[in-house]
Amino acid sequence: MIATLGFDQAVRMGSDYVRQSTGVGDATLLASQETPAGLLQLTFDLGPGKFPVRVTVDRINGQVTSMEPVQGVTQPAQ
Repeated sequence: MIATLGFDQAVRMGSDYVRQSTGVGDATLLASQETPAGLLQLTFDLGPGKFPVRVTVDRINGQVTSMEPVQGVTQPAQ
């Protein structure tokens, strides 16, 4: 039986992956989008002066499949 990750589990996995990969203390979820293939694309804010990153979480296999910087996304004024 295949158990898929729930949304909250996928966000936690993506956030943990981003924090470990980038060394930031906190990654804040900005946006999410689910694809028909069961993938969840999550965009995280890494804090002032850093470009956000997008990770793709495979909810069926329970793993992060990619991470890339998201250019052109502006952060709110501080």
